[in-house]
Amino acid sequence: MHRSRVHNWIGPLLLENWPTKLLSVIVAVILWFHVLSVEDPQKTQAVTVPVVPINEPSELKAIGITPDTVELRLRGRESALSQAETGRIRMEANLRDAKVGGNDVQLRVTGVPLSLAVVPGYPTTAQVEMDTIITRARPVNESVHGVPARGFVIEKVTVEPGEVSVRGATSAVRDVARAVAVVDVSGINKSAPFEVRAEARDNRNVAVTGVELRPAIVTVTVEVRELNVKYVPVRPVLGNPPSGYRVSGVRADPEIVTITSDQDLTQLQSVPTLLVDISGLRGTKDYSVSLNVPSGMRVEGPAAVQVTVTTQPVGATPFSEPPSEGGSPTGGAQEEVGGEEENPASPVNQTDEPGSGEISEQGGPQSAAGGAERDRSDDGHATRVTTPPRGDGGGT
Repeated sequence: MHRSRVHNWIGPLLLENWPTKLLSVIVAVILWFHVLSVEDPQKTQAVTVPVVPINEPSELKAIGITPDTVELRLRGRESALSQAETGRIRMEANLRDAKVGGNDVQLRVTGVPLSLAVVPGYPTTAQVEMDTIITRARPVNESVHGVPARGFVIEKVTVEPGEVSVRGATSAVRDVARAVAVVDVSGINKSAPFEVRAEARDNRNVAVTGVELRPAIVTVTVEVRELNVKYVPVRPVLGNPPSGYRVSGVRADPEIVTITSDQDLTQLQSVPTLLVDISGLRGTKDYSVSLNVPSGMRVEGPAAVQVTVTTQPVGATPFSEPPSEGGSPTGGAQEEVGGEEENPASPVNQTDEPGSGEISEQGGPQSAAGGAERDRSDDGHATRVTTPPRGDGGGT
């Protein structure tokens, strides 16, 4: 009885003036679609997606896919397009029945959101080249980049394991000549192991892709040791001044440099410069001169120094300047030069160290730093020195 009353009440309500009510509904729907099309219109967006092989046979490997990417056109509301995760869309190439060589396979779009539609017209097949999978053993070589901390040298480098298995398509594995473990030793001051990922390389040292290395991580152990260190004065080596002039002052900056080497440095008393040509010098001039470092030794820091040379006419008042604090190689040199007899030409510097090759052509005195070397010949420097001989020494 209750249902009958509801029916009797709703029936006349719906049927009464129904054409007007139906028209109102239609108009409302049209208005809703109109507003929706203005506020959130339909749009088309093009995206490029990769072609991904699936269901590869265990003994085969895809070595080439044509095309490897496909452009899709997605249709949908602007809001849906902006919120869609297009990075998840891809084309799948089913390789379930593929064989060695070329294969025509079907493509299928996956990952498209339900709110979007794919516009027809995209490729539906691809050409896939298949190759047999093989495994081969290859040696592992280390590749050391950078230099250790100052005063240290690499003693030994070992890699464990020394061999890895390379697995992949036959054509790719055959290109692999070795695996390379790259390690950066910049600034290290003690021996240490490094866990690094090995890379497949060909005979031209170019990386080979599409292969798998087992194990992928290898251990590179780098052993370093400390070098012998010594602080020694710089000895400028001068040529002959102009006729009628003599050398009245010589100064090197820095006066002391740091030498490191695997060799015993006990006998090293000074480091000479290359020959400084002063044949046209009348007055004072600064020269940037490289150091003549003996073989097997290394200068820590710049390998060149600034040498300041002063010449005066023969018979002029000797040039003098206060000695540097604590005494320096150049100070003793200036005294020696100042004490020379007036001579129209200054002698070429002599060198008493082996291998310097700078021997005086005249029987006169040695260069400024030569005197300094004689002053320091009995210092008895030890091979390993922890601090420079003087507080104001150059060093590095």
